[in-house]
Amino acid sequence: MGSRRKPYWRTFGTPKTLVLHRTPDQWRFALHFEAPGGTADGALDHPAPSCEPETAQAALHRRAEELTHRELEVSWQPTDQPDWWTGVVTKAGPLTDTDR
Repeated sequence: MGSRRKPYWRTFGTPKTLVLHRTPDQWRFALHFEAPGGTADGALDHPAPSCEPETAQAALHRRAEELTHRELEVSWQPTDQPDWWTGVVTKAGPLTDTDR
């Protein structure tokens, strides 16, 4: 009898913050989780680095929902560093029944 492995999104925990920053070549992100903790990071394939921050924030929001299999409400704030933004997850919906 084989063991059943948990899907990756069940091991991260609840998303807490999203960090977004623009580089000359692309938008980079980090998604931080509450207990048991962890971080997912990477680059956004779209949009282009020249786009408005709101477009990249929306793209990261969608990506975070895809990664966590939850609907998220995010409040975005600029940081004291140019081309960096922090999104605080104000509400994380439950996992869908098909993902449990």
